[in-house]
Amino acid sequence: MPSGPSLRERSSSAVLKSRLLYFSYYMALGAFFPFITLYYERIGLSGVQIGTLSALPLIVTSSTSLLWGMLADTLRLHRRILSLSLLLSAISVYLISRTSQYELLIPIILIYAFFATPTMPLLDTAALDTLETNRGTFGGMRVWGTIGWMVSTWLVGEIINTWGLPWFFYSYIFLLGITFLVSLLQPTRGQILRPPLRQGLRQLLSRRTLLLFLLSVFLLAVTTGTFNYFFSLYMDGLGASEGTIGLAWSLSASTEIPVMVLSETMMNRIGVNGLLSFAFITYAIRWLLFSFIQTPGWVMPVQLLQGLSFATFLVASVTYINDHTPKGLRTTGQSLLSTISFGLGPIVGSLLGGYFYDTVGMIVLFRIITVLTIVGFGVFILATRYKVDPQTASSESQDMNLNRQ
Repeated sequence: MPSGPSLRERSSSAVLKSRLLYFSYYMALGAFFPFITLYYERIGLSGVQIGTLSALPLIVTSSTSLLWGMLADTLRLHRRILSLSLLLSAISVYLISRTSQYELLIPIILIYAFFATPTMPLLDTAALDTLETNRGTFGGMRVWGTIGWMVSTWLVGEIINTWGLPWFFYSYIFLLGITFLVSLLQPTRGQILRPPLRQGLRQLLSRRTLLLFLLSVFLLAVTTGTFNYFFSLYMDGLGASEGTIGLAWSLSASTEIPVMVLSETMMNRIGVNGLLSFAFITYAIRWLLFSFIQTPGWVMPVQLLQGLSFATFLVASVTYINDHTPKGLRTTGQSLLSTISFGLGPIVGSLLGGYFYDTVGMIVLFRIITVLTIVGFGVFILATRYKVDPQTASSESQDMNLNRQ
């Protein structure tokens, strides 16, 4: 009588599916985000209009991510919501590709952002669930997203060079379709308990060191948001082709891979605060160097600093929040970090970036965000002056029995 798959085979299959989800989804993101602002510019939108359209998804994400999380946990429909999110995101982007009027783009982008919001948290949750019963680390799983982004930004840039800019839309829809099919293979999942949101936020925000750290994260996120939404326009202004722009994004992503792999070793050597300081300084140097570049070729060496800035800050900031938050409130702490890093900060960055792009240009804009990064580093230094009371870091969690998410 034939036997079913062994535990090891099921484990390998679960890990493979999670890696494939990250790889295909970030391939889709790499096909879309580096080129969407170019599309906006090609249809005649101003810098302020581009900044506004770029900010809309961030506003929706900041205001609805907790709602989606509560809905998924309450209804215990994580896999179905993930699949629905992917399907409706693809349909929404198709509508964007058929629209060139600013007034019509606004509601379509709001719809797109609403349905795209739960995708990334649900992917992370699925990966963490897999790792609870399988060997590996979250960084080792997440790095497949970086690989997907790296491959896609280069490949789609070449596709655009050959067949035209609209092909980034078709590439995104195709890759999101693959991700949708893979999501159907994910197992169902039980409900996860959370601490009350209002109580958790009040406890976290009463900590001065955490408040200062989150303020420093916000200031840095303003600069990264500006960069992410206007870098392609900056390259276009230097005379770079779409293929060169895609290559620049791909090259920067490739530098994240070794840094993510070695991040734990780096933190063991210089500590979390040391790694965060290193990230702030590297970001400031990176922004300043961009302000002096006059040809696309010199952008590539500076892009090599992506891993030493973004990847180090990503890993170290998650660790910092984990170390400065009670066990029972760590999910709330990470959600707060994510909202500021990928929501509130980039919202301000895209809007300010659009204004300064129109009024002073990219060279001055890069120098402005250099100063803002230095200010953020100063706020972080202030945060390090306050010590965490180990008793307060654990007392609230004694009565909570929460699954890790």
